[in-house]
Amino acid sequence: MGDEYGPDERKALQGLFDLYDRDGSGFINDFELEAVMQKVGRDPSQAKDLLQQVDPDNNGKVSFEEFLKILSLGRTEAAGDAADDPTDTKVVEFLNILNEYRVKCEEEGKYLEAERAAKQLGALQKQEKQRQNKSYRAKQIAERQDVQIAHNMQFASFNQSWDKFMEEYDQMAELYIQQMTDKHQKRLREFQEETIKSIMQKQPKFSRELLDWRRRQHLLARQKNYAEAEKIKRLADTLEARETQKIGQSRKQQIKKLEAQFRQDQQKELTALLKRIDGRRKEHIKQRNTDSQRLLQRNKNLQAVLENKQNIQAQTRKQQISESLQIKQRGATGSIKTSIPKATRRRKKKKGPFITQEEQD
Repeated sequence: MGDEYGPDERKALQGLFDLYDRDGSGFINDFELEAVMQKVGRDPSQAKDLLQQVDPDNNGKVSFEEFLKILSLGRTEAAGDAADDPTDTKVVEFLNILNEYRVKCEEEGKYLEAERAAKQLGALQKQEKQRQNKSYRAKQIAERQDVQIAHNMQFASFNQSWDKFMEEYDQMAELYIQQMTDKHQKRLREFQEETIKSIMQKQPKFSRELLDWRRRQHLLARQKNYAEAEKIKRLADTLEARETQKIGQSRKQQIKKLEAQFRQDQQKELTALLKRIDGRRKEHIKQRNTDSQRLLQRNKNLQAVLENKQNIQAQTRKQQISESLQIKQRGATGSIKTSIPKATRRRKKKKGPFITQEEQD
């Protein structure tokens, strides 16, 4: 498991390990292991359990390789406990290790190595900030995309419902039109039959001239003047035939006129129905457009609220990331340059080679 540490990590961990291996034996005890784990931000109470996993004999001594295995085991458990935390526990641990290594180099006068560790520390902090900020932005973009997909599905469902409603409306309108057309045809046939019957069965009204000829005809016949009556009859028959033809034509024109008026009334009724259907259809389309605009505006408002909320959350998260990556920047004199995470315990201050005025007093 120790192979997962790179050369820089091993070098820094070796420096940290040497701080507690004061006799240079290459081993530290279990109490010192707890102190080292606390230095790198681990739970020191896990030290004994982890030590038993890599050292079944439990001789109380921990070599550097065993130390690396213990940190690897502890790292796996810590990652499982902080699954929802975007901060890479491995990075935070290495930041603590680098800082302790920097302090050790500073205390031992290895200033160039301390400077290299400090630069690496700053670069790693910057890189981790960028990674976490980019990851958080990607998460927010995915959240906005999910919301947009939900809005698109909602809008599609809205259009599908309206399409179905308009289709059913058009089908019902066609049914009403067909019912009225069938009713009109039936009523027209009945009207034609009734009109023809009532008009054609009327007694024809002949002219006064024809009626006078018929009276003269009958009078001559009663007077036994048959020859003259026959002549008058022929004249009257000819006149009656002309008048009968004229009356028939007049009756046909009357029937035709009444039928045309009847058809016109039916057409007005059908036109009124079509107008009502078209009017209602336009009202439905207008309502659909209104509801569509309201839905789109509502979705835009929700997106704007979400983006505003995400911007606030991003600023807060950016601050949290910066705070989570801040560590103790301690020098050899023990002064603190930045904020300190709770998991890191202070080292004892070492007195320098000079005596202060306060100590002289």
